[in-house]
Amino acid sequence: MLTLSTPTVKLILLAWLAPVISSCSPKQTSPAFPSVEALVDSVRMRHVPDRRDNVYEITVREENGDFLVEGFTSVPEAKTELMETIRKENPEALDRIVLLPDKSLGDELYGIINVSVADLRMKGDYGAEMGTQLLLGMPLKVLQHDKWYRVKTPEGYVAWLEKGVFVQMNKETFNQWTNARKIIFTGDYGFAYETPDEHKQRVSDLVFGNLLKYESENGNFYRVSYPDGRQAYVAKAQSRMYDEWLSSVSLTEKSIIREALLLKGIPYVWGGTSVKGMDCSGFSKTVFLKHGVMLQRDASQQAKTGKPVDISQGYDNLRPGDLLFFGKKAGEGKKERVRHVAIYTGNKEFIHASGFVRINSLDPSKPHYDKNNTEELIRAARIIGAVGTEGIWDIGNHALFQTQE
Repeated sequence: MLTLSTPTVKLILLAWLAPVISSCSPKQTSPAFPSVEALVDSVRMRHVPDRRDNVYEITVREENGDFLVEGFTSVPEAKTELMETIRKENPEALDRIVLLPDKSLGDELYGIINVSVADLRMKGDYGAEMGTQLLLGMPLKVLQHDKWYRVKTPEGYVAWLEKGVFVQMNKETFNQWTNARKIIFTGDYGFAYETPDEHKQRVSDLVFGNLLKYESENGNFYRVSYPDGRQAYVAKAQSRMYDEWLSSVSLTEKSIIREALLLKGIPYVWGGTSVKGMDCSGFSKTVFLKHGVMLQRDASQQAKTGKPVDISQGYDNLRPGDLLFFGKKAGEGKKERVRHVAIYTGNKEFIHASGFVRINSLDPSKPHYDKNNTEELIRAARIIGAVGTEGIWDIGNHALFQTQE
């Protein structure tokens, strides 16, 4: 085993690693020790195959004669394996990997969304791509703070959030919010008011799925409070007690299609998962959220869930409410690529977000035939009967909606 007990040996080791570490030199492989970049990536592939679910951002470099391994990861096992492997050849390699959640956060590792719809971005910058959205009252886990906050959503999606749109909490305050009685806004759009009067000053806008703490009742209004303590009134005609609503919803073919059709015409928004605008997987997420069911964020993730439906011989096995997935099949050394998702409505028709939420057909004889998607239909899955399986949550039983121990 190599050691760095003397300056001479240390210099020899660094000279040996220089072609690997330098960004302008070709990668090389030693029989005793593979290229560092390849090692870092192989550990990532084992522990974080999908970077949407966890953080693994690690680099290796030389600085002032020291061999530095630095970056961030949310998977302790990945950090352990990487450092143990590197130190087999370099016992004094410096571990500068920050394990998330970052200790600098203290005990404030939770958060609740404080606006009707919060945009989460793939980097901590207003100009960065929007990855997803969260609704008012939704819980999250905080991983990191660097001007913006890196967070993990209830469905496990990692993205960045600005401070002004959520309230950071410790376990005690988070549990107080979680255990409090709530109302859910059931209309598509609406407002909360400073007084129980729809003609007076508004407090904020509201969209379907928004959760607010129940305080009391005043005639035709609920008096509610926001995560930051603001008080408001919400019309009972557009809301219900959350527990009552959750126990009343039922996931059926008929109800899935009914709720999907109610969203017809809403514009496509990349990263959108709310009635203000949605992308294809945001549309399917919203439809099922209206049934108290939470799906994975992206189409390629949703395609790995549910009960597979055989479409190899045609469409006869499909039922209304099934998810249809479009893309490229695996072959010739290439992996399957899912790029789009829709909801089957029956009669060879499907509803999806494409420009706006619309209905198209798989039947070439129909005027609304969608040739491109029909030719790239690669799989289908059934959510009915699969709630509670991997990647499909009953939000009433979701761990992040429960008391944290």
